[in-house]
Amino acid sequence: MISASQTRYASNLRVPTGKRPRILFIVHRTPYPPNKGEKLRSFWELRELAKWSDVDLFAFYDDPQDAKYTDQLRRYCHRVYLEKLSYLLSRWNAIKALAAGKPLTVGFFHSQKMATRIRQALRSNRYDRILVVSSSMAQYVEEAEPVKILDLVDVDSDKWSQYAERQHWPRRCLWREEARRLSAYESKLVRDFVATLVCTDAEAALLRSHAGQGNIQVLENFLDVSKYDPQSVSLSERVRQWQPYIVFSGSMDYFPNIDGARYFAHDVLPLVRREIPHARFVIAGRNPDPAVLELSSHAEVQLTGSVADIKPYICGAAVAVAPMRIARGVQNKVLEALASGVPVVSTGIAAKALPASLQPLLSVADEPHEFAAAVIRVLQHGGPVSSSSMRAALREHIERLDLPRHLERLLSADGSRWLKDEA
Repeated sequence: MISASQTRYASNLRVPTGKRPRILFIVHRTPYPPNKGEKLRSFWELRELAKWSDVDLFAFYDDPQDAKYTDQLRRYCHRVYLEKLSYLLSRWNAIKALAAGKPLTVGFFHSQKMATRIRQALRSNRYDRILVVSSSMAQYVEEAEPVKILDLVDVDSDKWSQYAERQHWPRRCLWREEARRLSAYESKLVRDFVATLVCTDAEAALLRSHAGQGNIQVLENFLDVSKYDPQSVSLSERVRQWQPYIVFSGSMDYFPNIDGARYFAHDVLPLVRREIPHARFVIAGRNPDPAVLELSSHAEVQLTGSVADIKPYICGAAVAVAPMRIARGVQNKVLEALASGVPVVSTGIAAKALPASLQPLLSVADEPHEFAAAVIRVLQHGGPVSSSSMRAALREHIERLDLPRHLERLLSADGSRWLKDEA
């Protein structure tokens, strides 16, 4: 049976009544399992799209474990195509892109096999919409005719500029050039796509300053607060033995997280332990880089590696930290901690990405002594607001946004207007 929302959406897209819209969804990382920031967002988009449309998913994966979840994805998709991102070929393609004057990241995610599969899908199916996640995947639909919407999430070109500031020559020069090329490419995509989505107002303002023209819209990140209820999360004996501890979560092969973990462990944690000698630092995240693994040589630093569920490690913490010195967009680690009722100490660059209504829930500090003092205050006296107040504020914010309806509205754009919300 076709639901009322499906009928409304089909009408918005000029799809015959009784027919579900067909969506081509192209993602640079498979959305499942939703165990890291970018995958949390794309999986939520997929799950919402599947409620009122037939979705064909095309995505890469680099973790062999991710290939095992095809059956779970088929619960949401009409068709699923996952391709292993070749370690050697992706890097060779990035080098060729560099020589050709293109962004490295576009070359990194280029695959002739993926291009052929998507062309075949476009020829054999009549899609009502194409949703592309990340600028690196836009290359596969540059000539496609259906209405195209791009989810950049955040402005990656600015992230590369920040990377450059933390590197020495020759990487500094290379990353600056990548930022320049990617900024130009993002501007082109904003003009070519019907709409471009980002996750915060700050990202939208930054992208508008680069692109000059184009339809840029904000779609904030969704988080199911109910799944982070600390009363329903059981803690293992391992977690209990670490308490009280400071947690930093995220993928530990991601450069901003590597930099943040090393900064906190080297510059902040020793200051904390002067006042609280038993304080431990738990780094909870998959694929720890060698620079992160090195931190575990210190008895006060614990690494979890990949875990099936991150929630117990967050809920068991006395304080969560976001010591990011490189950041773009909302840090999901901050939202997850707030949803768990765990006090957060964050750098200013990470805190500013949050909506204004949520920023007072955090303690904010940048310099090592200030950051350590904030962590000590939380460990000794608790956060600036109660656990229940944090969770309630985040829940109220997300409910007020009505993100499922907002996503539907964004996908209903016809290139010349935006549909008004219906009564």
